Amino acid sequence: MLKDFYKKTMDVVFANFLWIITSLIGIFLTLGAATSALFRVLFKIITYDEPTSVLHEFKEGLKENFWFASIVWLILVILGIPLYFMYIYSLNNGVDILVVIAIFGAYEWILFFIYFFPTLAVFKTKNKIQMIKNVIYLANKNLWTNTKVLGSLMFVFILVIYVHISFLVIAIGIYGFLVAFHLKTVFKPYIENLEEEENL
Repeated sequence: MLKDFYKKTMDVVFANFLWIITSLIGIFLTLGAATSALFRVLFKIITYDEPTSVLHEFKEGLKENFWFASIVWLILVILGIPLYFMYIYSLNNGVDILVVIAIFGAYEWILFFIYFFPTLAVFKTKNKIQMIKNVIYLANKNLWTNTKVLGSLMFVFILVIYVHISFLVIAIGIYGFLVAFHLKTVFKPYIENLEEEENL
């Protein structure tokens, strides 16, 4: 039992290391692809008892979703920058309605980011637009899960910023593991439906 726990922990740390290397090599333009690949590995670790080939799964995740994940990540960056400046401007000038819009926009942005890359890692589809619609639907349907995944993000943020910066070496892996754990329940009925359709 202790040996399995140690193995899974080391797998998470290794996946975190691969995420950092891949993101840095691509000057963070590859952050989306790296995040999708990370979740592919983490869902394997959580779902299956047998050992996970971290490097192989990470490479496969990169290869399968590289362009789509990278494009969506760049779009998120492009949308996120004006949201940030809207919030700063409205806060400094006391424009309350813009503050509300900026906060709501940031909430939707963060939730889309949290849900999109795990969804891309778990589900395969040729209809990219439909996947984006499904992500928006899931991100706004599961309010209790949203509380848990946002809490996981906040926990990791506090760990790195207020405890010690060295936790960055494992922080992304911890965050990804917690999110994958929470989203596993959300994804379960959809995975079961797909398996039933395949068996028909």
